[in-house]
Amino acid sequence: MTRQIFVTARPQPIPRWLEAFPDAVLLSDPGGQFNPAPLADAAVIWLHVAGNHHAAAASVRAVRAAAPHAPVVVLSNVPEDDQGLAVLAAGASGYCSALTLPSVLRQVAGVVEHGGLWVGPRLMQRLMQGLATRGNATPDVSLDLLSQRERQVAVAVARGSTNKEIARAMNITERTVKAHLSAAFEKLGVRDRMQLALLVNGVEDSTPTPLKKSA
Repeated sequence: MTRQIFVTARPQPIPRWLEAFPDAVLLSDPGGQFNPAPLADAAVIWLHVAGNHHAAAASVRAVRAAAPHAPVVVLSNVPEDDQGLAVLAAGASGYCSALTLPSVLRQVAGVVEHGGLWVGPRLMQRLMQGLATRGNATPDVSLDLLSQRERQVAVAVARGSTNKEIARAMNITERTVKAHLSAAFEKLGVRDRMQLALLVNGVEDSTPTPLKKSA
């Protein structure tokens, strides 16, 4: 059984979290120490952060190392662009306020569970502008390592499409999309969708790559 799991240093969850997901599990995170065993059943891991962007990114990497196949959404006490960019580069699939409305939290879960990326419009605009400004006009030559289908999926992911959207556009199943994406990760040596987007757009990413990769 998959579950929504909230990792937080708070003794009690923010009421909106349980309003969105009444059956959610609260995993205590005192000082960055937590039992990773429950994460194996996570549908989405909601990581509550309160520190600077370096500490937040380190927390994301720790959670992803413990549960590499579950999407991580960072809930920030004070959302700001630099922290958002840092946690996305560290492997998070989403970034939003810890006080996000329950209805929106459920939307976020739906997006990231289908392989999408969730960020606010301002951060997304900054991210895409940064990629456009820093990216190469010529596609990265390493994409030649991919089959035609794998390349189509990789480029669509780099543009922000979800697995569901790609499946619909290419008239294939989401399972096939994930298979192509996993193959692309393996051939290109990237760990997740964010690193893939950086690579496709010619932007260097210096964050460490875990041993396992997930689609």
